[in-house]
Amino acid sequence: MRGTSLDFRALNYFAKIAELGSITRAAQHLNVAQPALSRQVRQLEDELGAQLLIRESRGIHLTDQGRELFEHARTILREVQRAKDAVRGSAGSPGGAMALGLVPTICTQVAPTLVSTLRSDYPRIDLTISEGFTQPLMDWLDEGRLDLAVLTEPAPTRRLVIEHLVSEEMMFVTARGLRKKGPISFDELATTPLIMSLGIRTIIDNLLGHKGPLVTVMLELNSIETIRLMVRQGTGTTILPRSILSDDEKSGDVTLHSIGPKGLFRRLALAHSRTRRLSRSAQIVKEGVTKIMTDLDRKGVFRTEEKG
Repeated sequence: MRGTSLDFRALNYFAKIAELGSITRAAQHLNVAQPALSRQVRQLEDELGAQLLIRESRGIHLTDQGRELFEHARTILREVQRAKDAVRGSAGSPGGAMALGLVPTICTQVAPTLVSTLRSDYPRIDLTISEGFTQPLMDWLDEGRLDLAVLTEPAPTRRLVIEHLVSEEMMFVTARGLRKKGPISFDELATTPLIMSLGIRTIIDNLLGHKGPLVTVMLELNSIETIRLMVRQGTGTTILPRSILSDDEKSGDVTLHSIGPKGLFRRLALAHSRTRRLSRSAQIVKEGVTKIMTDLDRKGVFRTEEKG
């Protein structure tokens, strides 16, 4: 490295180019002339003594050194923005960027109510919601891309603070009339071909690991809506969380069956980084999510009462 400091503005410009994959698009987004933007990147490359971008007719791609810097730059820029938001929030109403991650099966239960509440009570909080399976959500929390996440409760980890929210029953789902009502045994489930998403399959394999044989998946499909449609049409059967099945159950197109003699339950939890302090905005979102989940639990949406 030829110098002893980095130009923060140049770092911000570089990160935007890397994110958008184009100097032209980055210049438009930043409202900066393209030659000035290119000059800033060249100065950054001179400062670091390394080529960061390879310019091509269809855009740019990052060198190995560029990818390394981009990862660090995103973390630095997020932390700077968090610091600004924290200072501004302490002087007035909470505001600033707040990133929440949700597992797909809970997003429709939480997001609408949460967004409505924040718009009404805390309009300065700029909420971003990302969907993902549990492991990616944990990685994004580690990387600082998320402030909070609702996920399937993982094993204890030193990296994250994990707070249990609710337990939710996992249901075996069939088209109406395909199977008589009543629980399905672990042995019968093991021989029943299923349509499942990777995320749900991982949950079920973990839950069944100490209870009986694992499931047989005839089709892996990561669209929950398509899985529900195929089950309603009688194309196959599946396992899904209880909370997303209320409309299907009300329509009468499907039948829900408990799994095993006492039911099979996953645990949902709220997670955040152990090394980063939650901002006021993050605390407010955390409280909002907890209240929404608690209210749904009281209404029986998750059917959390253990059986037997």
